Amino acid sequence: MNLDTLLFFLASSIALTLFPGPDILFVFSTSLAKGWRKGIIVSLGLTSGLWIHTLLVIFGISNLLLEYPKSQRMIECLGGSYLLFLAFRIWQTKIKKDPKENSTIVQPAKQRFYFTGLLMNITNPKVSLFFISFFPGFLFHDSWSYSFQFLILGMLFFLQAFVLFSVVSIFAAQLGNKLVSNEKSIFWNRSQAVVLVLIALVLFYP
Repeated sequence: MNLDTLLFFLASSIALTLFPGPDILFVFSTSLAKGWRKGIIVSLGLTSGLWIHTLLVIFGISNLLLEYPKSQRMIECLGGSYLLFLAFRIWQTKIKKDPKENSTIVQPAKQRFYFTGLLMNITNPKVSLFFISFFPGFLFHDSWSYSFQFLILGMLFFLQAFVLFSVVSIFAAQLGNKLVSNEKSIFWNRSQAVVLVLIALVLFYP
């Protein structure tokens, strides 16, 4: 076993995860607007999608995306359409009054945050295509099967991504706590909707 290869893979994965992109931006905006718990739920959804992409690579299904580019575009457009719908729902979030006349944002179910993160990830075929090109360069054992090594690499990628996203969630939530007010809550809510629209446009126009 070549531990140097694994350590280099881990360092490369951390750098890629921290590179500004749709996933980390969505984690940041969600935590800023909704708090660290919701941010971590989104993070879990996003990183759960990494497991699905890893399995697609292991079973060779991702190769179909290379052979049939139209299927890739179809998946991207479906994902983008869902994100636009979600952005509209978030933008339309209502303010409700409690008996003491304090305004609060109506909070969506926690499960929605998980599934939003999950769908954001699995409807981005570029993740699978990236894994296809990224993983083979970090095979670390001569006698173990490629599939088993890919599984270990996928696990490492999942763990580091979830830890980093969680740290981003806590940091963003702390920042959001300093900006709490009903008006600012609406502002951050709608900022989150804008982020979703931008991510959708990335999927529509890669």
